Amino acid sequence: MKQGVLIGLAVIYVVSITSQVSAQNSDTVQLTLERTVRMALENNETYLIAQLDTGKAKSQIKEAISGALPRLNLNTLVTRNWSLPEFNFGGQTFKAGTDNVLNFGLDFEQPIYSGGKLLAGLKAARLVEDLSHATSDRIRQNVILNVHQAYYAVLLADELLGVSQASHDRAVAQLVQVKKFHAAGTVSDYDVLRARVEAATAKPPVIQARNQVIVTQANLKSLIGISQTTPVQITGGFEVDAAALTTNLPEAIQTAITRRADLRAAEYQIDFTDRIISVTRSEGRPEVSLTAGYRMQAQLNDAKVSSLVFKDFVRSWDTSLNIKVPIFDGRQTSARVGQAEADYELAVYSESQLRKQVEVEVTQAYVNVQGARERMAAEAETVELAERGLAIAQVQYEGGMTTQLELIDAQLTVTQVQTNYVTAQHDYAVAVVTLQSAQGVLNIAGSE
Repeated sequence: MKQGVLIGLAVIYVVSITSQVSAQNSDTVQLTLERTVRMALENNETYLIAQLDTGKAKSQIKEAISGALPRLNLNTLVTRNWSLPEFNFGGQTFKAGTDNVLNFGLDFEQPIYSGGKLLAGLKAARLVEDLSHATSDRIRQNVILNVHQAYYAVLLADELLGVSQASHDRAVAQLVQVKKFHAAGTVSDYDVLRARVEAATAKPPVIQARNQVIVTQANLKSLIGISQTTPVQITGGFEVDAAALTTNLPEAIQTAITRRADLRAAEYQIDFTDRIISVTRSEGRPEVSLTAGYRMQAQLNDAKVSSLVFKDFVRSWDTSLNIKVPIFDGRQTSARVGQAEADYELAVYSESQLRKQVEVEVTQAYVNVQGARERMAAEAETVELAERGLAIAQVQYEGGMTTQLELIDAQLTVTQVQTNYVTAQHDYAVAVVTLQSAQGVLNIAGSE
């Protein structure tokens, strides 16, 4: 009976532990590259601010359009005279005025000619919207690139942890084997000591790699806006879009010239400053507008307030054509035009500099992709050869045909080449997305 109770308690304990592990696993955030990018875009404050600026630019267009639309205002004025002067005439007392004066007016104004200011202002406002869209797109590209780099950094840290752990496991297994050989009298004390040193030496890289996983995950969590205490798991690999390599360097540069959002923004800035010149010049030109008004007025004493009707109002119409001709403004307009022209020249210069910078960025990124791809292929071949060499060395050592030092050297070689290969995979993936970003074609998960 007691034995049955103990077994039951043991089962309950195991189930409890299993449930806790399952709960922990369920709390872990599974991160694909695509999901990681989307989370970052949803939480990146710089990108969100850029989107708000785009909405603001739309409002500026509406404001610019409103400048050409007619205006209609209703004006109401009620005047109460509390103390009117009085005078006598023919034995009667009269007030000099009326106790209450009611005025109603409807005013209409239509701009006719503004010296080109309204049209230029509208075009400038539309360019501001285009500029804000381009700026937002470039920020989006930068966020996506940063997330790719952070994602690949976590993946690299995970892979290097696996390499370090495998190296440590091999060293521990080798120590166990050497101890058996020593007990059988086939190896010396030095061999055991050497195996212990190798097992101990293999432990610190595991600790360092585990810490690097934590550090890289912390950076990624910060980018996507989740708590540092939330466990995450990378579910993808070094995913890249090989289509980025189908073009040659001149085509890659041309793609960047066409697709880079910051270049579009620089071009919009040139057009915008040109429109500002037109707007500023229009300040010195005549303005013409048409106004019309409809007036209603009633004057009455207190006795008539309650009986006031529409027919008691005096009605009138008025229209006018208003012409404003600037004659002299202290050369203020001329000075502002000079400033606007300087801004235009600066915008042209900045666009030219940016274009040259883009060409350099694309060239460097393109060369890095080619080099990283070749190095990754070479490292893959080296890994295969090193692993075959380790297998042979292990068999030979067990058969007494090689020394322990030669076996350890083969093990260290495998660890090194595996590290190099994983690093090459990472560098190639980063190089590809960097080239895509330099071309302005990087999107979610590295695809169009």
